[in-house]
Amino acid sequence: MTVSPHNLDDEGTTRSKARTESSVAVAATGAIFTSISTGTDAVLVRVHGDIDMRSAPILRDYVCGRVSVGVRLILDLTNVDFFGIAGLTVFTALDETAESAGTTWCLVEGHAVHRLLEAASVVPSVRRFKTVDSAL
Repeated sequence: MTVSPHNLDDEGTTRSKARTESSVAVAATGAIFTSISTGTDAVLVRVHGDIDMRSAPILRDYVCGRVSVGVRLILDLTNVDFFGIAGLTVFTALDETAESAGTTWCLVEGHAVHRLLEAASVVPSVRRFKTVDSAL
């Protein structure tokens, strides 16, 4: 599976529509990423497992590849068991990619993510939610 960074297709143009559903497993880390279209205006990316220095770049490419013009991205990290400092690079990349596409993204944080953000005194500029239902 090829993950196109920053939502570019093979010709280098921006895709205008989110994929309906896709999934990728990162065998080396045990992380699983799944994206599901929630309708015409949002795509939900669910993450399971650990996000560390090995899986964070793969997650960054996967999630940025799901950003589409006019489609809000919801990043669900409630099932993440470990979220290392390298995971913060995903947030920065999503900020830049969403801004370039003229859209927004939001974060559904779980315990591991909340714990890191509190410990590192990091306050992301993105809207944060406790449940996917509240983010929708």
